[in-house]
Amino acid sequence: MKRKRKVLILLLAPCALFLFLEIAVRVVIDLPAKTDFYASIRRDEIPFYQEKFGVRTNSGPDWIHLGWIADPEKQRYAVFRIEPAGETRVAETRYGSCLVENLEPGSRYLFRVQSGDGAFDHTVACATAQHRRAAAMTPRIASAWRPVFRPSKTGDYLNDHTVFRSHDGVWHIVGITAFGEGDYAKEKYFAHGVSREFPPPEGSMMEERDPVADFGRLAWAPHVIVEDRYYLWFSPHRAYLATSTDGYAWKEEGDRSFLPHNPQFRDPMVFKVAQRQWLMYATARDGYYSSVDAYQSFDLAHWQYIGPALAMGWGAERAGAQSSAESPFVFAHNGRYFLSVTYNNDSFFWNPLLLSLGVWPDRGSYNETLVLRSTNPYSFGTYRGKGNSPALAAVLEAHAPEYIFTGGKWYITTAGWPWVASLTKGEVAVAELDWKED
Repeated sequence: MKRKRKVLILLLAPCALFLFLEIAVRVVIDLPAKTDFYASIRRDEIPFYQEKFGVRTNSGPDWIHLGWIADPEKQRYAVFRIEPAGETRVAETRYGSCLVENLEPGSRYLFRVQSGDGAFDHTVACATAQHRRAAAMTPRIASAWRPVFRPSKTGDYLNDHTVFRSHDGVWHIVGITAFGEGDYAKEKYFAHGVSREFPPPEGSMMEERDPVADFGRLAWAPHVIVEDRYYLWFSPHRAYLATSTDGYAWKEEGDRSFLPHNPQFRDPMVFKVAQRQWLMYATARDGYYSSVDAYQSFDLAHWQYIGPALAMGWGAERAGAQSSAESPFVFAHNGRYFLSVTYNNDSFFWNPLLLSLGVWPDRGSYNETLVLRSTNPYSFGTYRGKGNSPALAAVLEAHAPEYIFTGGKWYITTAGWPWVASLTKGEVAVAELDWKED
């Protein structure tokens, strides 16, 4: 009996140690990662903004989305479809989002959103789009990579970046940088390049300008959108915002910064889904698995978490403690939406430790990007591995890519730390992207 007990202990001890280290590493990594659903809209502000925004609608040929300001600590929401025969409950949710699918194109609908306490009760009429959806397309890289920008005055490389065009017709690239071969702890501002064309002519590079967002703290993964002003969102561990009137000089908007709902928040990307409606997609970890979280805004100033745009679950090849779903980028093409996610940071406790030592065991994974396809911009399903994920449209070899449509052509970029990237050596490179019908 004693011998059996010793054997059992010998067998269980390594498992217990592995489990302890796995939990410990995740706890330590999450220590600086504060979270708060109410960081952008305070609890006492909820009734005001619920009344101000009501229920906003967005639609496609066979889906309708209802969006509102939520108070999940106090309220749960029931969504009803109103028909001549009466009301039919179609969903219950604790967040301010409801996606209704499998509807008829060109049809009108009436929905009611009601909180359990009755304090929020709004009825809205909406319609699906008239047209039917075109054929599904799959993206593929269609040319060799060529360099377009590498800083020298403000850093030695560019990693996650954003590409935009200012009102004067100039193209801009803004991205993570530091001196050296790549160290996330030293990345505290963004390198900035400009050119009259994008991509710049063959053999030329974008011109380096003064750094952006030098606010004395870590500055990762910028994304710029152009509205009445230029809005630059960045991270890590919370959403930071800087604005500009010209795309060159930036001012931090400290009162618009907010904490996320889930830990390991970084790489925010903002996409306009309808008039006065935007979604922010961000890297996160929801429990054990990685996710791309979605936040909703009706004014670009106030944001609320509405759920995962992409969940990951059993079967996913990676579930890194610091999240494996990096650099999300959403764009639309031919009546469908595409979510690009650089899929790295392997599972298990030793990978964050190896990264801190400058070791990347599987260099090929650094340039592995998943492209998922959906009929709507709110949900790209659950990723359960390459052979068990219906939304997966393509796997591209690129790191932290941006997707740019200009001059009638699609382009894709790639970048990365020089010490691990295999497609580049510190520069941002660009290639043509084309589409194949499924």
